[in-house]
Amino acid sequence: MRDRSVFTSPNRVEWGLMAAFWTTVALLSVGQTLLGDASSEVHWGRTVAELVEYALWGLFTPIIFWLAKTLPVVEPTDTERTTVTRNVGVHAAVTLAASIAVDLTEDAVEAGLGERPLAFVQSVSQFWFTDELLFYLVILMAGFARSYYFQQKARQEEAARLEERAEALEAQLTEARLEALRMQLNPHFLFNTLHAVSTLVDRDPAGVRRMIARLSELLRHVLNEEAPQEVPLSQELEFLDDYFEIQSIRFQGRLDTAVDVPSDLYDAQVPNLILQPIVENAIKHGASQVRGVGRIEVRGRHEDDRLVLTVTDNGPGLPESQEDGFGLRNVRARLEELYGDDQALHMETVPDGGTRAVLALPHHTSASLYTASGTSSLTAPEMDLD
Repeated sequence: MRDRSVFTSPNRVEWGLMAAFWTTVALLSVGQTLLGDASSEVHWGRTVAELVEYALWGLFTPIIFWLAKTLPVVEPTDTERTTVTRNVGVHAAVTLAASIAVDLTEDAVEAGLGERPLAFVQSVSQFWFTDELLFYLVILMAGFARSYYFQQKARQEEAARLEERAEALEAQLTEARLEALRMQLNPHFLFNTLHAVSTLVDRDPAGVRRMIARLSELLRHVLNEEAPQEVPLSQELEFLDDYFEIQSIRFQGRLDTAVDVPSDLYDAQVPNLILQPIVENAIKHGASQVRGVGRIEVRGRHEDDRLVLTVTDNGPGLPESQEDGFGLRNVRARLEELYGDDQALHMETVPDGGTRAVLALPHHTSASLYTASGTSSLTAPEMDLD
């Protein structure tokens, strides 16, 4: 369907260009007439008639531009072929009428100034208006070109607006999904930690009091509604230290933890509360399953443009077939929303026994969300773990 937008009136620059164009054409034509006359007599009537002719074309130009916009003759489909045929007919009639009118006006001026008698019939029957016809067609073609230019410009601006709005809506949708995932994680963390507290109520009241005090500090962080989606790695490790202290009280000396992350990685941005579910999974299915002392190691390294974080336990290793639990499903969903394909989380069995979770993220220090469009260079196969 054709563009039915409102006609764009000529601006000051266009008016200036039109005036300059027709003034130049008029001066050149009059100059040629005066200089080309071999006799010494100047035919002022002819000169005035030419000036009137070009003045009329200057006045008609914006009207012809309006007709070119209002009555297009090119359609992208055949659905309006009848309309195109009608428009072509209207343009042909207006072209003929305007050309004859300008030619007769020019003849009338010459006749009024005594240059020659008015010959209406000869002017029409002998096609003396051919030059005016060509003038009109040139202006009409310029009008079509102008109309096409403004239509394309309007479509590009509209496409840019739609793209900007789509990006804004996509960002809002991503933020809403991430917020929903964070709100799912909060009660999950709370219930699991309260369960750990309940196991020590009878055996270690003093330890329970310390766990509750530490839990209150963690909850301030977890339930912070203004918490960003990404935080510095140093902040994530501080939260993990508090969580390790709660678990150490729970296991009564049967849990050993170690964190080895270079200080130059502390400013790297990571998803808020991304390590705690992975560590919780390692404790539940790894360290807590050994008879002696369970061990959890958290390490970090900078690999090319990646931040690689690993969580290793000394448990029985990966089962042959087991689905992700809620915590890991939540982690994978948040990583997908934040980084698209430019992230990886996979599980692997440690040769000496145990399981290692390998988390790879884009290494960046900006506080804004990282939007990835490419595919991660880490393509290790994923293995399910509850």
